[in-house]
Amino acid sequence: MSKTLMEWQRGRDGRPPIVAAAAYKGGDGKSTFARELAYLLDGVLVDFDWDPGCSSRSMGYRHERYVNYPLQVAFSKKSTPRPIAGTRRSDLIPSYPELVEEQPPRDEVSEHLERWARELGRPLVVDTHPGGCELTYGALNASDSIVVPAVLAKESLNALSGMVDELAEYPLIIAPNKVDSPPGWARVEFRNIVERYGHRTGPLVHYEKWVARRLLNQAISSHPVPKRAEKFVSSMDALAEAVINYE
Repeated sequence: MSKTLMEWQRGRDGRPPIVAAAAYKGGDGKSTFARELAYLLDGVLVDFDWDPGCSSRSMGYRHERYVNYPLQVAFSKKSTPRPIAGTRRSDLIPSYPELVEEQPPRDEVSEHLERWARELGRPLVVDTHPGGCELTYGALNASDSIVVPAVLAKESLNALSGMVDELAEYPLIIAPNKVDSPPGWARVEFRNIVERYGHRTGPLVHYEKWVARRLLNQAISSHPVPKRAEKFVSSMDALAEAVINYE
């Protein structure tokens, strides 16, 4: 039986859900998935990616304008950060460059995220840093589901294979992304990787060249949806549905 968004948002044991977007290779679409899901799920986007191409910067946040950073204060004081409200995009807890050197241990990261979800009373969608680090592992350990974009190309599939082996017991939803007539060997390899541990697959997301060139910092799924984005938004709606109904 399918859940409604409101039913899912209540979570379990008084804690709203936590969702991570993760990939062990940059450029596979992790941050785009995170931003769209946070908007569609009416969640708070927690940005744990400190690189210049992070979601915070894509959404218009400029760390150089500030002296204190919400994540830095929250980690050091064990407090709950106040999200920056968004218009036609999700609310945001932004990242900052020094986060790479100021990561708490993974167990503390998990505790922080679970407390934030409870105290904010809202789902969290965590945009992790590509690959493994304390922040990423902490987010994965706290998550009720983990959305993984899978580009059907050699390097991306190699990274996905290693990720699946390492996270065999984690609640992964693996969604083929940027799909544009992949060769037969790539389809076979993807199927073998997914079936290795019986992970769920998400909807196929077609390759849309304009997404990478887009300058607006609003969610693509925000209304009104332009005609050229309808197919992409439909796939994001299906991915959000997969998250809501993950058991």
